[in-house]
Amino acid sequence: MMDELDGDPNEPEGVDKLRAELHQVEYIMEVGIAGEKLYMIPDTGSSDTWIVSEGFKCLDPYYGQEVTQEECSFGPLFKGDFPDGRIDNQNLNISYLSGEYLNGPMGLANITVAGVTVPKQQFSLVNLASWQGDTVSSGILGLGLRGLTAAFTGNDPRNDSSENLVNYSPIVETMSASKVADPILSFAMSRNENRSFIAFGGVPPVKTGEYTTVPIQKGTLVSGRQDYFYYDIAVDSMSWNSSTISQTATNLPNHLVDSGTTINLFPRNVAAAINAAYVPAGQQEDSMVWSVECNAVPPTLDIVIGGKAIRTHPSSMILPETHAEGSNRCLSGIGAGQPGSYILGDTFMQEIVAVFDVSDKKELKFAQRLD
Repeated sequence: MMDELDGDPNEPEGVDKLRAELHQVEYIMEVGIAGEKLYMIPDTGSSDTWIVSEGFKCLDPYYGQEVTQEECSFGPLFKGDFPDGRIDNQNLNISYLSGEYLNGPMGLANITVAGVTVPKQQFSLVNLASWQGDTVSSGILGLGLRGLTAAFTGNDPRNDSSENLVNYSPIVETMSASKVADPILSFAMSRNENRSFIAFGGVPPVKTGEYTTVPIQKGTLVSGRQDYFYYDIAVDSMSWNSSTISQTATNLPNHLVDSGTTINLFPRNVAAAINAAYVPAGQQEDSMVWSVECNAVPPTLDIVIGGKAIRTHPSSMILPETHAEGSNRCLSGIGAGQPGSYILGDTFMQEIVAVFDVSDKKELKFAQRLD
């Protein structure tokens, strides 16, 4: 069985190019706000959309002291105020797994992605950031679900806590409620920009095999409240095979599908075993990452989701542009995560089609690319 979306890949409505950036460890896309076009990181692992504002304060990530704006390495800064008005008495306060964090006021604007204009979307103009950027992108396009949004009542982030947290409609929800596009988001990531797409309201124009479908899992807060937070899914099993090792892991925890994380982050024992199966074997560099010889032969990796194996493309198992000058060691595409934060990142998402159905179905679909 083959599923195909007809049309010119350069023209379809709701489809745009994704570009690998920063030694191919992230993806960016063009976003339109108030007549300005800026590059942003489309991130399914967070739900808040923000752009860095002209005049922002950059903080040193280790000491918290103010440093020059250049130290945060953003792309162009947004000039001006909220096009459709500021939201009184509300601020963004967000931290990422990387340790980076941001604050800023909240407001509204029409935001255009892939030719689809999402009306009066809530977002933040960041005025304080501890960030390690790529000198190209100006913010993050939060493509996650409402439960993960991080607005707080008040204007002083030092007073923010779970007591004054306000969830709001993220861009995928506003897109659906305003009926500007169907409640579907999809990726066909590739390090080759000519075949790397993101789609809003449909699927990218690429040939695929049969899709497997799996429900998004709800999460539970300490308070007991259940909601959809991440694109969290069950993983049936993983199998990896090389000339030296052939193994399978079962009884795995849920993993979240995150376009904003470069590598897969698996349970530590699984990550260690997969990295040992490279020829020659990888070596652990810290608690999270492994390095491998840049010309190592990676194992095949099959991740079974919804009863169907999705094979990770061999080219995704090694990050060739991460080697230091004079070194033959590159970052492995497989790392170790923390309990509750196991991730299927770009290593998994590259060279497949991943569809995020945020309608009442709340499900993800995956298929191998055949183009």
